[in-house]
Amino acid sequence: MNSPAFPIEGESREDVIAALTDHKARDLSTDGRAFAFVYDAGEEARELAREAFAACMTINGLDPTVYPSARKLENGVVKACLELLHAPDGAVGTATAGGTESVMLAVKSARDYARSTRPEIARPTMLLPETAHACFHKAAHYLGVEIVRVDVDPTTFRADVADARAKMSEDVILVVGSAVSYAHGVIDPIEELAALAQTHGALMHVDACVGGCVLPFMVDNGEELPRFDFQIDGVTSLSMDLHKYGFAPKGISVLLQRRRELRDAQYFACANWSGYGIVNSTTLGSKSLAACGAAYVVLHHLGREGYRDRAKRMWDAAKRVIATIDRTDGLRMVGRPSMGCFAFTTTGGDVFELADRLTARGWHIQPTYAFRASPAHIHLTMDPGNAANVDAFTKDLVACSRDLPATIEPLAPIVQMLEMIGGPGGDGLDPSMLMGQLGIADGQLPSQSATIHRLINAASPAA
Repeated sequence: MNSPAFPIEGESREDVIAALTDHKARDLSTDGRAFAFVYDAGEEARELAREAFAACMTINGLDPTVYPSARKLENGVVKACLELLHAPDGAVGTATAGGTESVMLAVKSARDYARSTRPEIARPTMLLPETAHACFHKAAHYLGVEIVRVDVDPTTFRADVADARAKMSEDVILVVGSAVSYAHGVIDPIEELAALAQTHGALMHVDACVGGCVLPFMVDNGEELPRFDFQIDGVTSLSMDLHKYGFAPKGISVLLQRRRELRDAQYFACANWSGYGIVNSTTLGSKSLAACGAAYVVLHHLGREGYRDRAKRMWDAAKRVIATIDRTDGLRMVGRPSMGCFAFTTTGGDVFELADRLTARGWHIQPTYAFRASPAHIHLTMDPGNAANVDAFTKDLVACSRDLPATIEPLAPIVQMLEMIGGPGGDGLDPSMLMGQLGIADGQLPSQSATIHRLINAASPAA
């Protein structure tokens, strides 16, 4: 007989911790061999963040009058980020649960601000480069904002300003640019996009969730990079994740606004019920401050010098990997990154076979599918942990790239079945059956997953 999901009698501390440890056994580790999802500053910073996270677990940001520490921690993190990104006097910010929430609030702010200042707009629209993060599509879906897709240069993968200009209309409330784009690690032409937005009365949001905690320190280290932050007059909001290269635990991001009236537009307030009055600055009501507290502690512990040092180590390591790709037959870069977050592909061999070979050697990399100008590729994200292992990685990369088979096209009937699931005519198809045939069990891909990646890559993005 199966045990009840909700136990009748409590289990021992040892048993529940053992079960938790067993559940985590196959999770991605911070052993310096992961080139995706992990942003690890090292054991000392990790332990400090863990201690701070535990110390702040009881803080609820729902009501800072009851938890005054919530205001101090959030304000401390926000003020540091505003200073780092050259915010003018009067700029404000909010701590959020992650980059997606920061982006959703930026889109809500633009929509609601336009409602009060440009009420003639019936169909609010945002100009969105095709390389922008998927969370903008999520925000548009939730908030009823239309997306007008902006092309990117097929070589640099930076947003095409001429295309954005051609697609600008009176309904555009927000223009978006990335610093950097997740897939290719490039900085969009923020100055030109911001000028376009400013000329047409639209807001300009910079998605610096990936680069916000790295690019300023690279500039401090002498790297010449395009401007992307509040030094540009037309930039009205900016998002940056502290749980990426701020090295805090998940989930803590910030949304920074140039003017208080823009932050006011992101708020939600309600007194139309029998309980307490609600004023929320984010989508959450009850709001954990554990990750924010950890970010506050790590930020103050590392200081600018600690972040500069890690930025240098990551960029030096990234340049070594990029140089290896450039001189290896059968490999090529997809764009030229501004930081250690980038993509490369093959020039004839099967990129998903290469991914399997690297996985077999103990490296966690991120196979990614073709979309418009961007080919199927392997994505790498540098952090201080894997930066120490790039010599071993590049050696394996060169070895694994030899004698790759030609790109294999999956069987059309299987692709068709994949596209039908969840779509018209797919009611009778059981997704678990297809998953079982492909070797996907308990949410885990099999060790050899090239066939699965080929199938998804061949299917339409809507599937």
